Amino acid sequence: MSRQTVSAAALAAVLGAVMLAPSQAQAQSYDRLVVFGDSLSDNGNLFGFTGGTQPPAAFYWQGRFSNGRVFTELLGFDATGFGTTAGSVNYAFGGARTDAAMSPPGMQVQLQAYLANGGTFGSGDLVSVLGGANNIFQALGMISTVPMADPLGYLTLESIDAANEITGLVNAIAGAGAGTVLVSNLPSLAATPQFRGGPAQNLSGGATSTFNAALRQGLFTAAAANANSNIILMDLETASAFFAANPGLFGVTNATDACFNQTTFTVCANPDSYFYFDGVHPTATGHRALANLALDYMYYGDAGAQTTVLGETAFRHRERAMEDGSARLSGREGWVEGSGGVTAGVVYDQTEFDARGAVASAETETWGARFQLEAAPSSSWRFGLGVGFDQGDLTAGRLAADIETVSGDLWAGWRSGNVFVNGVVGVSSDRFDDITRLTALTPVVHTGKTRAVTTGAACRRGPWMEMGGLALSPRAALAWVSADLDGYVEQGPAARHDIADRTVEGVTAEVALRLEGGGPAFGFYAEGGYRDLINDDADPVTVGLAANPAQALSTAFDNPLSQQAMVNLGITARLGERMNLDIGYRGRFAEAADSHVGAITLSLPF
Repeated sequence: MSRQTVSAAALAAVLGAVMLAPSQAQAQSYDRLVVFGDSLSDNGNLFGFTGGTQPPAAFYWQGRFSNGRVFTELLGFDATGFGTTAGSVNYAFGGARTDAAMSPPGMQVQLQAYLANGGTFGSGDLVSVLGGANNIFQALGMISTVPMADPLGYLTLESIDAANEITGLVNAIAGAGAGTVLVSNLPSLAATPQFRGGPAQNLSGGATSTFNAALRQGLFTAAAANANSNIILMDLETASAFFAANPGLFGVTNATDACFNQTTFTVCANPDSYFYFDGVHPTATGHRALANLALDYMYYGDAGAQTTVLGETAFRHRERAMEDGSARLSGREGWVEGSGGVTAGVVYDQTEFDARGAVASAETETWGARFQLEAAPSSSWRFGLGVGFDQGDLTAGRLAADIETVSGDLWAGWRSGNVFVNGVVGVSSDRFDDITRLTALTPVVHTGKTRAVTTGAACRRGPWMEMGGLALSPRAALAWVSADLDGYVEQGPAARHDIADRTVEGVTAEVALRLEGGGPAFGFYAEGGYRDLINDDADPVTVGLAANPAQALSTAFDNPLSQQAMVNLGITARLGERMNLDIGYRGRFAEAADSHVGAITLSLPF
């Protein structure tokens, strides 16, 4: 195939992954797809207009410039071809330039034809724009046949002009009301079989870089001028470099040669193990990979919303730490002036979050240690401090992270007869290291890390009522928690999420009834209650794309820890003359999350 008739952005290596749509439900949605472009997007338009001669039917699949469907056919839409305007439509032509060339119809002509046929754009439309490679191919052909004083300067101008024409097209589409425009840049054409190792390798690579830089600059300007359209830049340049370096991850055995030999007119026996079908076009395997990459960009708001569980986990850990301190001051046994003690324990904590819209169900699991010191200067006052250390992991759909939590709390209590009042203040640091997100471009994984600093305060009040060998305590409490999660930027070759800072804050109120029984050597306790958020003030999860004109998308979530039914159960035993053992369980059953805490504690009074 000549450079004049082939098109587009051969994906220097975005070719190997198997198509895999995101596993969670999509809250982001598009009503339909409209396509403008060249042969990477052409679903048979040029084939129909040339009477089945381009591309040659004997070697290419049903009018596609590949051995299977192109990526725009794999995004979940059933698009018709050139000429129609209803529903999803595809106006792309193989060989198309970015200008107003008539044969094949350039991308400007494609848009003009769509509008002339009565086509319109709406806020729910997704418009795919991919082109520019044919301009570069033809400029390289001109350099090879016509003597020039400054061939590099000529190629640079042609590349910039092509990028500017794409930008103008995007401006027109956005200005006409399209809600989302997905614009692809070019992978390095120097890596394709047609140019690799040839005399034009360096020129083609330089032209790609020039085009991409000009396109990026233009799209940022277009995005600023079209606030009602989300203009997303799909970075094939970065993705292709990753796949060129890692073809084995995707079961591809040949990332350098073309499956279809256009000299001998023979096709390889195993095209799905090749990156390239011909000199510049991907195989069907490659188009599935490109579709996966596009899905990662199309649904970045949904995928990034999964990080809501990070702030909610930090909130939950602070609640739990304050419960530890308050429980120390709310028991049946009175205080002796001058008494105190040290306590050490181990804690297991599991929390399960329900799925919510696009956010998959999640689970955190941690193990930790607690150390506490208390003293009672009088029979009416008691003070204490505690520190905690926890490690564990979080899994949430395609998101996972390691968790390290360090907490510190101070508490004070007052008693008069059978009435107690106490308060706790504390701070926690939750480090979410080794955050991983399995992208839609499986098996590519993006990474990141962040930290949440969470502060809180709580107060509790209640009486104890003796009932023979048992004692009953109705009680009420208020608590305030504020978790401040730092934003972070993912690292990886697909759609790099830029997660904004977020605060998850709330005030809770609870009522409970506690029963204690037993004697000096052995005791038990059981408590039931209800806790609810009386003020839920969480920021939305805001997700953008790093170094990208795409808009930052925000999704609001109610705190899943509201409406908690509370259960506390445990036994206590004296070990010898000075040591006490406590084995306890705490269950919290909320509107959209359940947690289970088990602890074994040893206390040494003094």
